[in-house]
Amino acid sequence: MCSIVFDADVVAPPSHLDVPFFEEVLETALRTARVQLLSIHIRMGSSTGENYCSQIYRVKVSFKRPDHPEQHMAFIVKSIPHLDSVEFIDDLQVYLKEKITYYEVLPRLELLMQCNRRFGPKLYHCLKQPENSLVFEDLAEKGFVMASRELGLNEEHCQLVMERLAEFHATSMALAVVDPHIFDAYGDGMLSPRGLAKDDGLLMQFFSGNGKELHHLVSTWPGFEKIAEKISKYMQNQRANLERSQAPLEKEVKVLNHGDLWVNNMLFKYDGAQRPQDLILIDFQLSVWGSPGIDLNYFFYTSLTLEVLRHRRTQLLRTYHARLAKTLLDLDMGIPVPSYEQILEEVHRRESYGFFASYGIFPTVSQDKAQTADNNLENFKDADFAKQKVRQMFQSRRLADTLRYTLPHFERAGVLD
Repeated sequence: MCSIVFDADVVAPPSHLDVPFFEEVLETALRTARVQLLSIHIRMGSSTGENYCSQIYRVKVSFKRPDHPEQHMAFIVKSIPHLDSVEFIDDLQVYLKEKITYYEVLPRLELLMQCNRRFGPKLYHCLKQPENSLVFEDLAEKGFVMASRELGLNEEHCQLVMERLAEFHATSMALAVVDPHIFDAYGDGMLSPRGLAKDDGLLMQFFSGNGKELHHLVSTWPGFEKIAEKISKYMQNQRANLERSQAPLEKEVKVLNHGDLWVNNMLFKYDGAQRPQDLILIDFQLSVWGSPGIDLNYFFYTSLTLEVLRHRRTQLLRTYHARLAKTLLDLDMGIPVPSYEQILEEVHRRESYGFFASYGIFPTVSQDKAQTADNNLENFKDADFAKQKVRQMFQSRRLADTLRYTLPHFERAGVLD
């Protein structure tokens, strides 16, 4: 008889994570039905406040196979509850998109890399009801860990991200040639009109609250009066400006963007000297087909240390372009290789996406961990909580230091006009 044990940190044990569920997971992972499940241990897989839309569980199972001793295997379960407060999850079809990405897209991209690269974890099982649930291999078993979102990534980490991102983008360009309709389902990203359509929708309320707080903060800084005035005018037409920052443009380079490329959606593997050697991406639910400037700007303005952003941005873009060009040439499919100047133009044309990331996402990223325990989308539905929490986020010293550098940059780039 198989037993299931939930740790005390699992406050509301999900009923659908039962023995038959994990029997199917295990059979898929082992590619055999000749297996006996002995025990299941489930605990929370991420700190409170680190995942807004989903619950993450870390699961360890014990099992036996004929003529084998007792064995163990670990999984990550990502469960997305059906809540009215997160209606944009259904509007953007995030569960379906992520399932397709892991089952079909990533394996084909890895084949194009001749299986010398892993872009994401293996998906073993998924379930739509009663909750959208996906079961992945636990990459911690292979030595992959998350870096610090509060500190930001140093140059060595960022160089590795640029190389892997360029390979991901390049192989997506190749896959689009082989299968021209493969990315038809990837028209919606984080700033899709579908997700921003409702004034009382959670996404629009959240970004609107951040925009107001940005203006409030910058209005108190001597020497930023002109920028504060421009921010005020920008926020008067915020929804249209957000939609425009992601909307497709004529004659742009097109790739599959990860769509939520920040430090918590990357797992790093280190050598004995704690230098990053490998990288795997997770959470592809907001992926979007469009300019590489979307991923690049989002990453730059959410995940870098200020020192790297200020002094090494050009070098990072050169690394990205060099690996993009090499990967496309190695694929030998006749795909035109964008010039470095074209990549710079893609990034420049999507600076508005970077501005969005700097006030819509980065305040959450830079928040002190001690302040994030009650961060979840259900709580943000409460107007008083949201206002208090956003005010707290914008008191971060790291955020203020970064904005003092980035806002004049965005003004010079014409984003605020």
